[in-house]
Amino acid sequence: MQSKKQLILWVLNVLNNESDENTPITQTKIADIISDMYPCDRKTVSRNIKFLQEMGYPIKKTSKGFYMERRVFSVEEVNFIKAAIMNSTGKDDTEKAMLVEKVSEVLSKMYQR
Repeated sequence: MQSKKQLILWVLNVLNNESDENTPITQTKIADIISDMYPCDRKTVSRNIKFLQEMGYPIKKTSKGFYMERRVFSVEEVNFIKAAIMNSTGKDDTEKAMLVEKVSEVLSKMYQR
């Protein structure tokens, strides 16, 4: 049986995976996505977003919906970091490739969409 408390996590997950500054998502759309797994409506999403904001999550509201403000690096900056690692001295090519892989793994978890 699904718990209503799981709705908070689902709202957080949808905001993390389906929204950004350029593509905010409405409460109704979030409710529609969650309703495929558990009954949910716009008011429930609204309460859960408010709770998440109170907990410190950087959820921003725009006239077009909500999004999770979480990007630390732009795509260009990530590519620069990877190139800097590969062009650096002090490590062999295998070690540099492993380091790029580690950085990519961490960033993909942060920016999972």
